[in-house]
Amino acid sequence: MALDDYAASIVSLTVTILLILALTYLFRKRSLFPREKIVQQLIVFIVLIFGIILAIFTLPISTEDKNILLSLVGIIIGAAITFASTTFIANAMAGVMLRLINPFQLGDFIEMDSTFGRVTEINFLHTQIQSIDRDLITIPNRTLMSFPLKTIRSSGTIITTSVSLGYDIPRMSIEKNLLLAAEKTGLENPFVHVTELGDFSVTYKAGGLLRDVESIITVRSDFRKNVMDSLHKAGIEIVSPTFTNRRVLSGDYVCLPPVERTNVADEQEIPEVKTEEIIFDKAIEVKNLDKIYRSMEQFPERRKVIVEKLREMSDENTREKIKNKLAMLEQEENELKPAVMELKNGPDITANMEEKEKKIIIDKIMDIQKRTSEIDNGLKRMENSVERLLSRQS
Repeated sequence: MALDDYAASIVSLTVTILLILALTYLFRKRSLFPREKIVQQLIVFIVLIFGIILAIFTLPISTEDKNILLSLVGIIIGAAITFASTTFIANAMAGVMLRLINPFQLGDFIEMDSTFGRVTEINFLHTQIQSIDRDLITIPNRTLMSFPLKTIRSSGTIITTSVSLGYDIPRMSIEKNLLLAAEKTGLENPFVHVTELGDFSVTYKAGGLLRDVESIITVRSDFRKNVMDSLHKAGIEIVSPTFTNRRVLSGDYVCLPPVERTNVADEQEIPEVKTEEIIFDKAIEVKNLDKIYRSMEQFPERRKVIVEKLREMSDENTREKIKNKLAMLEQEENELKPAVMELKNGPDITANMEEKEKKIIIDKIMDIQKRTSEIDNGLKRMENSVERLLSRQS
């Protein structure tokens, strides 16, 4: 057979390869399916399979030979599935299960064994998180489905710390100061539990509800600091009851740090640094982007609900005022849509790029997020106002 007889098959394979390369470049440069990386990978895989099948059908051979080739391809795929069932297929199926179960979203804090961090990517075969060391950790999806996975809820989580103190210290005094430390940290519904009665000490577990999980690393550290300061201030020494020191000490010695004396004029306030913004920079960027897309998708439905409730309102003047405010928010939303579409069709924030280009995108995200939050707050005020007016009317 002449080479021309295979032209159609060669063209099919060439087009398939070029199409895969084009799709890969497009997905990397433009945020198509920004929240569904799995969809991107499935599209590329489907294009590859169709390209191979099309190339076989265009071969200048008999139908019987084509069926043999298709059977051979099926056997190869079956063998690949058999040999890779513990890797590729297992991770792929786990990826599908993760999408169905949806145990976490982009930007969520998750913990598994000794691994803790924020989700930055959810892919077909793996999930990527950013650790407290700012490093990116890639976890196979099969691993996530095989071990217990803890997701910290965005609505809040419990922050705790434990301390072991001697039996000679009054329990009520300890509980009082631990509760003061929790309140000073800003934890809601603080509590103190006795978790262990040891041979030489009692283990107390103090904690409370943290609403702002974005600052979980900083708050955990601040809580431990406040516990230490509160107990020391009350004259309660935090030291093992079996503490041994070869120095000769007086009978009234207590293990407390010396009181720091500083002049008011020289005293400088320690600057507050939000560690999470440095540690989880990529995760925060991805979550902010995802929040923008979700908010823009929800705005029309929220306006629709408000309009439907306005029909139940008897006061026509109030109804018209709310409708005018709603129209202004809708106008702001329409003005924001082109910027959001530009952001969605622009380069993927998770891809490697120059710092200058990345800074431009981050500045756009911050600006759009600010404007989106203003619309969101406006809708919330109107929703609350309508609910109050309707309740008074009834």
